[in-house]
Amino acid sequence: MANESRKRLWPDEDEWLDTFREYLCGHPELAEHVARIWFALLEHHSEGPEGVRNARFIINQALRLTYPFTRSYRLAYRHYLLSLSGQVKPEDEPNNLLKASIARARASIAEAREAKRKLKD
Repeated sequence: MANESRKRLWPDEDEWLDTFREYLCGHPELAEHVARIWFALLEHHSEGPEGVRNARFIINQALRLTYPFTRSYRLAYRHYLLSLSGQVKPEDEPNNLLKASIARARASIAEAREAKRKLKD
């Protein structure tokens, strides 16, 4: 059963290899650095509940620090600048768009959880 659930994990081995080949091939120092990060996360996980919390904190921190390097960040910043210039319609203001999008996503998550709960019952 455990092997079956692991087959459904994402990212899977192919995804990791594609990413590593794209970004680490020809950069052994970077590969070494990334390996040390993974190892540190594994070490935290082996330290019990506090270690798991620490690993989660580190991963959340990495996610937050990654955001400025994304297309989403660049687009959001451009949109923000347009908003500051007064060139954005009220319904397209960042707060209005994001609040509506977050509400839809939360509703979708709640529906999925409810459907999953019903399947278990």
